[in-house]
Amino acid sequence: MNLRWHSVLRICRGGLTTGILWFTPVPFTQELLAAEATAQDGINTNLPPPAFVAAKNPMPGQLLKDKKENWYVTGIPQIGLDPEEGFGVGAELQIYDNGPADSPFFRYAPYRRRIVAGAVVTTGGAENFYVGYDQPYVNDTPWRIRAYAGWFGNKYADYFGTGTQTLQPLSYPGSTQTYPKFNDYQNALDQVVNGETWKEYNHYQLQESLASFNVEYDLFGGRLRPLAGVEFSYLHFKDYTGNIIDGAVMQETKLRADASSGSIRGLDGGFDNNLRLGLSYDTRDYEPNPTSGILAQAMVTGSTTAIGSGFNYGTASFNFSHFTSLMPSVTPLVFAGNYIYADRFGDVPFYAENRLSLPSDELKTGLGGWKTLRGYHRNRFVGEVTALATWELRWSFAEISVWKQHLRLMAAAFSDTGRVFDNVGGTTLRGWKFDGGGGLRLAWNVATVISIEYGISQEGGLLYMELGHQF
Repeated sequence: MNLRWHSVLRICRGGLTTGILWFTPVPFTQELLAAEATAQDGINTNLPPPAFVAAKNPMPGQLLKDKKENWYVTGIPQIGLDPEEGFGVGAELQIYDNGPADSPFFRYAPYRRRIVAGAVVTTGGAENFYVGYDQPYVNDTPWRIRAYAGWFGNKYADYFGTGTQTLQPLSYPGSTQTYPKFNDYQNALDQVVNGETWKEYNHYQLQESLASFNVEYDLFGGRLRPLAGVEFSYLHFKDYTGNIIDGAVMQETKLRADASSGSIRGLDGGFDNNLRLGLSYDTRDYEPNPTSGILAQAMVTGSTTAIGSGFNYGTASFNFSHFTSLMPSVTPLVFAGNYIYADRFGDVPFYAENRLSLPSDELKTGLGGWKTLRGYHRNRFVGEVTALATWELRWSFAEISVWKQHLRLMAAAFSDTGRVFDNVGGTTLRGWKFDGGGGLRLAWNVATVISIEYGISQEGGLLYMELGHQF
């Protein structure tokens, strides 16, 4: 979102049309890119940029040649299989305005306007309806606005506890064992013994309505970008304790047990509103699909009863990403890294401990799932302090054209590592969780990226199909 709002977009997504199967990939060489970039009519690469973007890196020629002019629409069917939410059906409509090619913003802005609307329903009980708007350089000024509104429901939201105790092997009160593999753990929970079950021990029902608005302003030639914004949300939770499931009585869930013991707060739900201030330093050459540059971000959010929230708490998040083209004269191979550190303070409710709020990705989940640790289940590790590091190799090895649509095929290999801590003073390099994997990605008209990836950890493997790069 970029409204990445992925923690709400957790289903398998695909955007490959059947027409793609009719074409054979063409070798993706630097000579071909240079020739096509030079031959494209209407793009004057010598146009001077406005002063407020003069320090930004322009798009590289290999991406610029595929960028479409003016308005265009991308409709993406969201059909696939998520490891937690089951088979999903839906669609996302992306409407872009890139402006004319003879505008200097064509080389420096990811787009002039972007409108996104989508709806997703899964067999695993998740529903998501959303709309988003993003406009860099409003009326050819340094201002940028982003807005988002949506509703998300999940009958089986994950909760494994909070703090460093989540780093321990999987276990539950109905067994004296610990379970190194997640599938073995879930099989044990599913058992019915003497009319009792623990099947939904790590689940609860969630409904959330959300609306946010951010403004940003480019400084120092477009590299420094302060942010101010506001977010309003309302959450409702329902617990499974005592329900009849498969003819058996559901025992006390992990969420209910922690709430009863006083180790968490917020089970009654309600409003969760916040104000935020952020700052970004950005030298990336192309925001949706960068090949070079860095992005450093910091954001502080404050949630208080003075603006209608149920609790007084805050979050400070820091993020650093880098992108390097390793062999630009040989092949489009990019090495990328992403590092996050987030600290939450005050009366933090349980539903806020899994958020890694950042200016470009406000709904990142806790550690686990596609946006963080791809080999672990979503929100597997949650705490008041969270650290995450990710590295990727992205290789664009072929390109094809389908009905005047530019498609670039990429292979990716990745490694993720992360850990939660009970406080900042407890931060250590010991006990971090690791995973690794790889997959394929498709860049559609440069700005839309579809990812198919498989992550492996010591607890098992998970397959994902999502929109965008992980970072």
